[in-house]
Amino acid sequence: MWRGFRERMRGSLSLERRDLGNLVLQPLEAYSLMKGRDPSLSINPGRVRSLLVIHQGALGDFILALPLLKVLRETCSNAKLVLMGFPRILELVNQRFYADQVLSIDQKGMASFFVQGGNLDGPLSQFFNSFDLLVVFGKDRDGTFMGNLKRVSAGVMLPITSFPPWTDRVHLTDHLLRELRSYGFSPTESIPKLFLTEGDRAWGRDFCMRKGLTDEERSQAIVLHPGSGSRRKVWPLERFVELAHYFVNRFDSRILVVLGPAEESGVPKLFGGSESGLDPRRLFFIKDLSLVQVGSVIQGCRLFIGNDSGLTHMAAALGLPTIAIFGPTDHRIWSPRGEKAVVVRKEMPCSPCSQERFLRCERAECLEEVRVKDVVEAIGRLDIFDLEGGEKWKRRR
Repeated sequence: MWRGFRERMRGSLSLERRDLGNLVLQPLEAYSLMKGRDPSLSINPGRVRSLLVIHQGALGDFILALPLLKVLRETCSNAKLVLMGFPRILELVNQRFYADQVLSIDQKGMASFFVQGGNLDGPLSQFFNSFDLLVVFGKDRDGTFMGNLKRVSAGVMLPITSFPPWTDRVHLTDHLLRELRSYGFSPTESIPKLFLTEGDRAWGRDFCMRKGLTDEERSQAIVLHPGSGSRRKVWPLERFVELAHYFVNRFDSRILVVLGPAEESGVPKLFGGSESGLDPRRLFFIKDLSLVQVGSVIQGCRLFIGNDSGLTHMAAALGLPTIAIFGPTDHRIWSPRGEKAVVVRKEMPCSPCSQERFLRCERAECLEEVRVKDVVEAIGRLDIFDLEGGEKWKRRR
């Protein structure tokens, strides 16, 4: 698609928005459009043939936006839905229910759309003008990017404010659905869900077998993710090791440790070194995989335990029983949602942190005060296995 546009149009040009009559909609007209209340409008959700969603957020932000995408997918069911953002993240939904195609936001020429009043990239202008409906996540509904999109596209635009005001204390998913509801949509679900393909699941099974992990062992395995996008949100690493000891000694569990770039140096040594006392035959390190591959491996496991991170949100959206250990961030806004997702946290006088306080904090007491026993008690609330004795594991419900 991109190559075709660039072959037809080289360089950049400035496009003025043409007069489109009823199709140049102000917000209130857009509400009528989406509800189909005005028969004079020539577009309604059933007639939308092309839909572009632009989302430039991190993994956790994107996961919490999935209920909004589900509404768009189901309401505009005849449309080709294209997602633009970061392909590493969007791969999770490409040809997996939500998106028919994903494209990178880091395209040559995109910079021109963030400059007010300048010449706009020609091929990208043609691309944006090819959509009937554009849903754009961002901080500013009337910012430079939105203004430039309006210059080149005749499609209906629905700006979505990416985050709720700090004072609202509303969960991000609920905020996004509220934004969508203001345009006349009727959301019915607020739990994010990811859908892997059978090919994904087969890859995950094969990967585990090559690692020496049988299907039965994998089904009872505990996934630990000791990292996060910020070190200020990380529970002390030695407590993850203590959790690994608990599950190996109590249930003879296999432990899958998911590593990101920031954790690869010290984590394996702490878990797998001689001082840890853990049987290396019970440890499996998961690294250098795509997000789809990580999801394919962990979806068949018993339990996921992690910090406030994108992977924790992903685990919950895959349907894994999930424990999320929260510290300075506001769980009311950022907690993972899932049918079996539990947040473990300690209330502190200074929590939750404002952004300014978060950056200044040198000692995260809110995380230090979370003990292993607190996590074990939270696992008991998931009711997935018996902590008191009897059968080693309850059957997965």
